[in-house]
Order: sequence, then C-alpha cells, then structure tokens
Amino acid sequence: MVDFWWQAPLTYGPVMKSTPNLVSLLLVALHCHAQAPDWVQAQPTQSPFARIHHAMAYDSDRQVTVMFGGRDVFINTHADTWEYDGKTWTEIKPAVSPPARESHGLVYDSVRKVTVLYGGYLLRDTWTWDGSVWTKIKIPPAQKPSLRSGFEVAYDASRGRTVLFGGYDAAKGLVNDLWEFDGAVWTKMNSATPPPEARNGHGLVYDSLRKVVVLFGGTGKTSALGDTWEWDGVSWRQVTPATTSPTPRIVEKLVYDSHRRRTVMYGGYSFKQLNETWEYDGTDWVLVSTRNRPPFRHGFDVAFDAGRGRTVLFGGDVGGDETWEYWGTPCHMAADVGTISITAGGTQTLSLDTGSVFANKPYWIFGSITGTSPGITLNGIDIPLNVDVYTQLAMQNVTANPPYKGFRSALDAKGAATAQFILPANALSAGFSLYHAYIVFDASGRFYGASNPVTLKLQ
Repeated sequence: MVDFWWQAPLTYGPVMKSTPNLVSLLLVALHCHAQAPDWVQAQPTQSPFARIHHAMAYDSDRQVTVMFGGRDVFINTHADTWEYDGKTWTEIKPAVSPPARESHGLVYDSVRKVTVLYGGYLLRDTWTWDGSVWTKIKIPPAQKPSLRSGFEVAYDASRGRTVLFGGYDAAKGLVNDLWEFDGAVWTKMNSATPPPEARNGHGLVYDSLRKVVVLFGGTGKTSALGDTWEWDGVSWRQVTPATTSPTPRIVEKLVYDSHRRRTVMYGGYSFKQLNETWEYDGTDWVLVSTRNRPPFRHGFDVAFDAGRGRTVLFGGDVGGDETWEYWGTPCHMAADVGTISITAGGTQTLSLDTGSVFANKPYWIFGSITGTSPGITLNGIDIPLNVDVYTQLAMQNVTANPPYKGFRSALDAKGAATAQFILPANALSAGFSLYHAYIVFDASGRFYGASNPVTLKLQ
C-alpha cells in the first residue's frame, strides 16, 4: 500500500499548511559554500583591442585560449594572434601569419596538438598553429569547402576530425553540406539520414561524452531556426528536447563544458536581442538564471577553458574589448523517462552527475507538486522547487521503496549516482506532475549546490 504518501497531495492540494520541522530545518540549517551559476567580467592585466567576427579555440595541451583576427571598430580586418591564460591576454608575433580575416573558423585538434583555422570572408585557406608557428596546409581547390561565410566548425576528438557545416555559399546561397578535415585533406561527408536544412549563423560544438557534434538554430531560407541536431560521424539525427527548447535564434555561440558534461549556449538574436544562457545535456535544454551576464552583443566568440572550468567570451559589437567568464552549477540530473502510466505503473530512473567536483559527498532529492518557479533561494543558491506539501512528504518518506529508492545517499568517486521513483500500478485515481531536484551537502549541514529540476508526468 502507498496511500500514506499518494493521498496526501490529492487531499491537501498544493498549499502547504502546517508542516513539521523538516522543511524549516532545511531552510535555516543549510549554508551556501558554492557559487551559483554566473557570468563575471574578468579583469586581465592586458587585453586585445575591441573587435568582432574573430575566432577562438582552447588549446588543452598548453592550457591557453587562442584568438585570431577579426574586424575592429574602423572596419579593418586583422591578422593578430593572442592567447589568454586566465590572467592576461598576450599577443604572439610569429614570423608568418595567415592573412587578415573575419568570420573564420578555429578549433583545437587535440590529436595533432595544433589549432586549426579555416576560411573566413572571401577566403578558403587552411592553417595550423602549434603555439609558435603558423603553417599553411596546401589543399587543391576541389578538395575543400566552397567559398562561404556564416559556417561553423567543431572538433570531433574521438575521430580526430575538424567538422564544418553549412553557411552561405558565394554561388549557391545557403547550403547544408558537411565537410571533415583529418589534418591533411578536407572530405565532403554523406549522411545516412537526411541532414538539417540549409542555414548560416548557427551554433556547432562537439560533445565529448556522447561523441556527437551538436548543432542548434541559425538562419534558414525563410526564418530563424530553433532546432537541435546531432552528427555522429555517420548520420544526422534531429533531437526533440524532453520538455523545453530555446526560441529560434541566429549568431548564438556554443561551447562544450567537459567538466559538467553539457553544451552551453549564449546569446543570439530573434526579433529581439538575447543575452540568455542555456545548457543542453543531450536530452533537454535548460534556461540558466544568472545574477550577471554580458550585455547583448553579436560578433563575439567563446571557448571553454577546461583547465579552469570556465567558458571564456571575448569581444562583440558591444564591449568589444571585454573578457567575460561563465561557470555553471556542477550539479546535474537527467531522467530516462518523463511520463509514467497510472494504470500500468512504472519507474523513472534519475541520473545524478557532478563530475568529480563533489565526489563521495551526500545528496538529497527533494520534490514539489506546484512546480519550479519561483523556487527558493538559499544564500544566493537557487533550488528550482516550490516548497509545498509534497516536499514535506518526500523528505519524510525518503527511504520508502516504493516510491523512493536512493533519494538520499552519497555520490560515488566520480560524483555520480542513480535513484528511482517507483509508481505501483493503479496507485492513483488522478494524474498530475511531480518535480524533483537534489542538493549536495556534507555531514555538518553545509550546502554545496542544487541541481536542475526533472519533471515526471503521472497520467
């Protein structure tokens, strides 16, 4: 029998009346010892001059962000090379450099340990940078992408390939062809499934955990796009996010946060200027609330500094000489299903992931029946759950199985754990939605972080 917990939400409804002291203790005893997701304007001791349409990539071997070229406020293009170590930008002045350019592509090839540069406005050349020398790769015209702008590149580390998709072809208009560079030649790829529609101004990045290139949005033939696609080296697959997706947009930028194992998207434009931050875990997109964020801009670029766990943003048509850095909450939760049948019953398995940041620390999964907004804030950390009668019931019965299995336990040495919500068949007479999120804490009651919410529809 599970009436002791199921009937209460239906009887008392969403309004929390007189609650025992568990919730009260939660609100007063937990102390914040972690940073909420946020953007901060960095203050490097030296910075490049303001620019737009430059390109950036993170060199994971030398642990520096590399930046090349772009256009200044006087509409002059440049051929300068800069590197950022988290403290200052340093201009590197090699004897030979690629010609000045804007709107080019830049990725770091971790197999060959070089930064790869391709193209730009009215250019089709390929160069590599090893930290000291720029080298031009000689490739016949028929064996590389056509002259284009508005394309994007990503580096597939599992296959050792630089991936280029789409753009505006000088002769054909918008295109949806895909090319890969193996360090010597470019090869046009054929997908086993239909590819995304032609576009430019989209976002593209490689997810090293799931070994796929992620594409979002851009400008299609008639309007801005808001679709999510993945390329696995053989075929394209369009993704339908579990609960939400960013609005259609153009000129947004993507990075992959390898510490927290999710794609981060910033900015874009779609009928209005956007300076939103979104995160994608391969299942769903989540809009991240931050106290600070860069003013809206276009023409900026981003890179993920894996050595410091920070997304680095530089430049743009507003604040073109500014450096901003973003970190997100390390606590993440995903679910294998989003709906359970009341008559048949079932199980939702929850996957908790903090990376190694909070390895071996205890966690506690809480619930809400009234939703995730406005949620509650504890010392600057947002828990995306409204506190209500279900919060209390879930906390009181956290060891009950069913419905709860592993709702209060400890993360493993990799900062991961699994839990299950189990619904017996015919346990309910009506359907509704539940929302769960977890906190990470320690034996002294110190609070380290809260996860994103996960929805479960009971119908």
